[in-house]
Formats: sequence, structure tokens, C-alpha cells
Amino acid sequence: MKEFLSFVVIAYNEVKNIGRTLDAITSLSGLSGYEVVVVNDGSRDGTADIVRRRAAADPHIKLIDLPRNRGRGYARSTGIAAAAGALIATVDADILLPRDWFVRAEAALSGHDAVGGTAIPDGDVAYVYQATRLVPRVVGHTTTVTGSNALYRRRVFDIVGFDPSLREGEDVALNHATSGQGLSFGTVPGLLVEHIENKTFPDSLRWLFTTGKGATRQLLTYRQIRVPDLATGAVVVSAAGGVTVAAMVSPFGLLIPAALLLAITVQHVRSRFETPLRRWRSVTAAIAVDTALLLAYFTGRVAGLTWLVRKRPRSVPETISVPGSASEDRRTLR
Repeated sequence: MKEFLSFVVIAYNEVKNIGRTLDAITSLSGLSGYEVVVVNDGSRDGTADIVRRRAAADPHIKLIDLPRNRGRGYARSTGIAAAAGALIATVDADILLPRDWFVRAEAALSGHDAVGGTAIPDGDVAYVYQATRLVPRVVGHTTTVTGSNALYRRRVFDIVGFDPSLREGEDVALNHATSGQGLSFGTVPGLLVEHIENKTFPDSLRWLFTTGKGATRQLLTYRQIRVPDLATGAVVVSAAGGVTVAAMVSPFGLLIPAALLLAITVQHVRSRFETPLRRWRSVTAAIAVDTALLLAYFTGRVAGLTWLVRKRPRSVPETISVPGSASEDRRTLR
């Protein structure tokens, strides 16, 4: 007998995507007993209304309607606390799972406690893809199992959990929290999911800024240097040097950080997309858009450092408590 499966879907202003995401989940091969718990994280659009209508027509679907936006960590924790499954799948509302996702993930789970696929395009260039439709490359996530599409054994959440205080980076924190707990996480080779993000350009700028602040928090918390950290250091040093040269020698000193940012952007676009010469217009547009997004990210990195130096860096939690049904927030479960 198959184990009961709970899908926990978090959604914030996903009126354009939530219906397709639910269709993809309920059409998966290999499903037996299952539920789909959708956590509407204080959306200001019609996301909750769509889920409510779907829940009225399909008993597998349930809605948890949070009255205000609390962030990804809180939304995931809330959904998992309400989930009944021995297996729990987390899915973002802008992800389309392929029909064989569960069959392949369940098979891979035989050797792990949690597994996940790879989202295409990568989250940091989702808006660039939306604007240019360049062909995305398959780029592995820096986190072994991301919250966007993952299958967990229930015992994972008996030991660790998503940090409800984190508005972003909650999946990174969960992966780190498993260290020393005897849990095994793995990426399923070749298991690709479609990322259909529909953020506006201003929303994308705000998200990259927030992501940058979170990346600085992660660096100070886990003390692991990654490529984005090296790029951030280079940009900060070049900016300081450029300002110094501009003040003491020539205003052309400001071209130093500008040139470095452009070089980083070009490499970033080339690493995330196919960039054939025949599509030079789209490639040029991608570089222009990505330059603005990366500038927002690097600004967030500096802003995060400025804020965090006033606080003592958090230690890595071994276990995380999750909000239960007695939360101070009023919720509706249908």
C-alpha cells in the first residue's frame, strides 16, 4: 500500500499560475492517496479565490488562507504542520511539475530522506527569461534540495523544519540544519521542472535585493564562501577603488566598477542561457536587464551586511520549531 502523500504549495500573488500548478500536481502519474494543501500567504490578488473554487470541486485540495504575508519560511512551516502525509512534497506556485515527477522522485527517495529536481530557468534569471525568451541552460541549484520542488519523508520534519522567521533562504537553512542529523538529501539527475514566474520588473528588482540581503545573512551564518560571495567582494572592492580614483584622479574612475559589473553580467547571462549570435538583440536585452537585477542583488548584499553587523550572527539551528494550529494568525482551512 502506498504511503499517503501531502503536497504543500505556497503561493503569494500567483493568480496567473496557481491553476496550472494545481493541474500539473493532480495530473501526476503514480498518485494514490494524496492531498494538496495550498497556503495562500496573504496574496493581494485573486489567488485564494481560485484555490477556494478548486477546493470546492476537488476534495483533494485544501486552502490555508493567511490574512497577511509572512514569508516563505512561515508559509512552508504552516502547510507542513497541517499536512497529514507520511510523504510530504513542497511545491512553489510558479512551478509546473512534469507528469513523471512523483514516480521519479519516489524511486530516488529509496536512498534518501529528501530529493528534488532542478527548476528551469534558474530563479535568479526568471525575469530575464520572461523578457527575452532565450533558451535557458540547465544549471544545478547551489542547494541540494530546494523548496520549489521536493519530496520528503515525514521524519525529516520530526527532526528539523523550515525556519518560520525567514522570508527567503528557508530551504538553504533547512539543508544546513540537517548537518549532523543523519539525514540524506539528494538531487534527482535529469528531473527538470518548469519555472513560470510572472513577477514584474520592479517586483524582480525588490526580490533580488531581498535575496542579496539573505545571501549576506547566509555567509555570516554558515561561513561558507560561494561564487556569488566572491563576485560581491570584487564588486565592492572595485566600487571603493573607482570612487577613490574618481575623487583623487579622474571621474573616469567610476568606469572601473561599471566595467566589472558588465563583465559579471555577460558571464552570468552566458552561463544561464544559450546566446547564439543570430539572437544578438535578445542577448543584448538580457544583458541590459540582468545588469539592473544584479545591481539590485549586490546592493542588497551591502545592505544586508550593514544591517547584520549590528547583530550577533545567528548560530545554525539543529532543530526548528514550526507554527502549529494555535498560531496567533487567524487561518481558514477548507
